[in-house]
Amino acid sequence: MRRRSSNATLYLVLIIVLAIMAVLNPTRFLRVRNFYSMAYQLPFLAFLAMGQMVPIVGGGINLAIVATANFTGIITAMLLRALSGGSPLEASTLVILVSMLGGVLAALLAGALSGFLIGYLRVPDILATLGTMILLNGVNIVLTKGYTLTGFPDALIAIGNGVFLGIPIPFWLFLAIAVVFRMIMERSVFGYQLYMIGSSYTASRFAGINTRSVIMGSYLLSSLFAAITAFVMMGQLNSVKANYAESYLLVSVLACFLGGVDPLGGDGRVSGLVLAVMILQVISTGVNLMRMDPFFILAMWGFIVLVIIAANHLSGRFRLQRPLRGLGQDSGLADG
Repeated sequence: MRRRSSNATLYLVLIIVLAIMAVLNPTRFLRVRNFYSMAYQLPFLAFLAMGQMVPIVGGGINLAIVATANFTGIITAMLLRALSGGSPLEASTLVILVSMLGGVLAALLAGALSGFLIGYLRVPDILATLGTMILLNGVNIVLTKGYTLTGFPDALIAIGNGVFLGIPIPFWLFLAIAVVFRMIMERSVFGYQLYMIGSSYTASRFAGINTRSVIMGSYLLSSLFAAITAFVMMGQLNSVKANYAESYLLVSVLACFLGGVDPLGGDGRVSGLVLAVMILQVISTGVNLMRMDPFFILAMWGFIVLVIIAANHLSGRFRLQRPLRGLGQDSGLADG
């Protein structure tokens, strides 16, 4: 595994972005209400980014993560309606839990499909998850017939819209899950093996790592985060739809790259990802307060992704060139 970089630069960027937004819009950005709004919105992107980080660390990517979240929400909503006799607002706690469990199982099924294609059949991750995304988008439209499903019980709404001790419940969930996620990625055998696979798939196989099961596990975990995202989305919007949050696919990848997750795999820290999500949330909130065109914002995210990829590529190439030059000088090859 490659050496993990410090988060000092990300802390500095966060401070600079906060300062810029405060200067550009001091009367609105610095309000307590605005920071409350950011705490309310941030977990949605954070859970998607965490789910995206898992396969990227292993050398892959999950293009189906947003489609999986929508699939989870739709299955959960349909089960709520079916099990409550057509009255989801009056659903019992047991019905809510069973419906959510059904949604989680649906998400895991989608993750298992991608994991099987990539881990066992060795289909390229982009092709496998792109195919899964297209499949799920089609299934989502068929299930909903293009309509929006609305009307959920208060207990489910509270997951995305509740408040505890003056702080949004989604933010509490984000803090707790981030701690557990860091332990999984940086303190567990699974996490260690995933980083190893991302660094060198061939070396991992020679080291005796069951690469198939680890890759499968990475896409199952990624889909679990998609399910968590779905429940937060259902609570915040009180609705589900076949194509909700499609633009967040790009932003989830951007958060990973900005947070120091190597696009080629094998490197990246959860703390860096969390800082990157905070930076992106501050930028998003700031530009929204300035009433910028949402299409311009999407283009801005794409531009930032390209810049980060180019910077990572150049820095990686320079890191490789320096040891090679040193080796040539030490061995006398430079003079030959």
